[in-house]
Amino acid sequence: MKKILVLFSLIFIIQFSSFSQQIKGEILADTANLTVVKIWGTHYERGFAYGYLCSSKIMSVWNNFVVPRYGAYLSLAKFIIGNSSHFNIPVVYVTEGQAMLDGLGAAGADTSGLTYLDLFVVNFITDLEGFTSKSLPSQHCSSLLNWGDATMGTDLNGKSVIAHHLDAPDIDTAITNNQVLVVHIPSESDEQPWLLTGTAGQFVASQTMNNSGLCVFLNTVDGFTGEQNKQYEPVTLTIRKAVEKKDYNNDGSDDVNDIKDAIYSNTNGYASGFIVCAIAPSTLVYDSLIAIALELTPQQPYITTRYVDFPDSINGINLYAANSMIKRNNAYDFCSRYNNVKNEINNTYNGINIGSQDNWNIMATKSTQISNLQLIQVIPEDKIFKIAVSDTALLAYQKTPVIFDLDDFFSLPSAIYESIHENSGTLSIYPNPFTDVLIIENSYSDKIFLCEILDLKGNIILKSSIKENKTLNLSNFNKGVYVLKIFLDNAVITRKIVKI
Repeated sequence: MKKILVLFSLIFIIQFSSFSQQIKGEILADTANLTVVKIWGTHYERGFAYGYLCSSKIMSVWNNFVVPRYGAYLSLAKFIIGNSSHFNIPVVYVTEGQAMLDGLGAAGADTSGLTYLDLFVVNFITDLEGFTSKSLPSQHCSSLLNWGDATMGTDLNGKSVIAHHLDAPDIDTAITNNQVLVVHIPSESDEQPWLLTGTAGQFVASQTMNNSGLCVFLNTVDGFTGEQNKQYEPVTLTIRKAVEKKDYNNDGSDDVNDIKDAIYSNTNGYASGFIVCAIAPSTLVYDSLIAIALELTPQQPYITTRYVDFPDSINGINLYAANSMIKRNNAYDFCSRYNNVKNEINNTYNGINIGSQDNWNIMATKSTQISNLQLIQVIPEDKIFKIAVSDTALLAYQKTPVIFDLDDFFSLPSAIYESIHENSGTLSIYPNPFTDVLIIENSYSDKIFLCEILDLKGNIILKSSIKENKTLNLSNFNKGVYVLKIFLDNAVITRKIVKI
């Protein structure tokens, strides 16, 4: 496929004398009010790198949003989430939470008085809604899924696509200024690369996808109360497990049955009301393997499965969900957003000819709320991830999105800096991304090379020679992606470099 935007990622691996933990992570990009982070290794190593690399953002969320918003409620929330009779959290995620705290401390953050339970409260706040009468922030999100006949004859040509609104309780700068996209590259043999988007410090998954193309998004539903001593698994943790594990249900296929089986593994239901939407590549052929909407509650029936063949009033091979139950107990609870989307799909499109931009536009015009934090679109087969994040001026759906290539996200990490070996010498280029200065180290003692930097239109904007070490002051460059060319004796080396 044609790469729309390549995130050129070189790694900052730092070894400190005060601790022995290596930072197995990198900042891929910091653009459009979104920080993109890649972390790799074990659960502990990934947690540590996440805490270290995003320390200022995580602490900003804690100090400027969580503490003033929840105050004395935190003690009760920690008691609830830490009580194994109420919530079941596998020890590997306790380890990862502790690792995040260790990373925060190593980065110089003041973590005195904090435990992994403080991180758990932040991560599992949607589940805690069902356990307390305190009014907590809800993610009143919505999701639109199109595939097969619905997208045939468009740029998608039958491929699947999903668009999702992440809606916050209000547009608080402590939240909008600290949005992250975190890419996990696990070293565990039974896990696969996956990503999440959300607020800094979030390590479970409410907006997520994996390298196999399974995309899962969470919406909340008000009006449900959790029950005591049910050992609930937090729904965002269940979602993470489904996308993180290779072929979760071991049926030989990566499809929406992985999230379905993960959801059904919790026989007591969930602590609050939720809708989980998932889509997979259309190459799976069967609609029941490509798209699903699951309605979850703490009361019977705990889980209700909705496929495209359910009479939900929307024409064609399309699924939509907002914040009301449709199939559970035949509720058919169509909210205003549901009706707006239904009317657009039925009347304007007759359920067909929905391309990627149509999918985006329907969500951006018919499924919006005044607290819209993120608008995301994924085309699994084309490896495209598109996202807009709100800021103090505009809501997410009002902004121009950035487009990322999932092949770059899920590729293996590179080295501390890029080394180019040519016969008896080495050229090393770092840091990348850079801010003002790019360094090229030349180990050839007797050779001078020419280098050029070009913009993406091919215009040469800098020429320089390289003898021994070269420090290029690029402070006058605009932020963005450039092409570096180094002319060796027998070859021309071309690399993308990113100024942030």
